[in-house]
Parts: sequence; structure tokens; C-alpha cells
Amino acid sequence: MEDTLVPIVVVGILFIGLPWLIFHYVTQWKKNGGLTAEDERLLDDMHDMARRLDERLVTLERILDSQDPAWKPRTMTERARDEDWRRDN
Repeated sequence: MEDTLVPIVVVGILFIGLPWLIFHYVTQWKKNGGLTAEDERLLDDMHDMARRLDERLVTLERILDSQDPAWKPRTMTERARDEDWRRDN
């Protein structure tokens, strides 16, 4: 009895239980895959904060450049690339 019961249980678990478990979680991932409205709002807030911090950094670099041009040696191509990037974004 035990010799036939164990293989039947194992086969049942492998061919019924395991696929059911996999398909269950795949559908859960698809259903919950997107961002919620609160997640999108937080992401927008972080993006705005990053932009403001970048603008502050640019302002500080300009002030330091005007007071001491040798504080951070940068080439003209680096400055031009930075200005182009800031204009594009």
C-alpha cells in the first residue's frame, strides 16, 4: 500500500501542485506588476527633488568658479557637455 501511495502523491504534486503554484504566482505578478498611483507620485517627487538639487549644484559650482577658478579644474569640453546636458533635460 505504501509503495503505491508515495509515487501517486509525488506525481500528483509534480504535475498538479507545482504547475498550479507557478501559474498562481505568474498571474499575481501580472496583476500587481504596475506602479500604484502613490508610487508614481513618489517617483515624480523624487525626480523633482533631484532636479532642484542639480540646479543647486550648478549654482554652487558657478559661485565657486567665480570666487576661485582653480577649486575644481575642469576643461572647457566638460563644461560644454554639462551645459548641453542641462539644456536637454
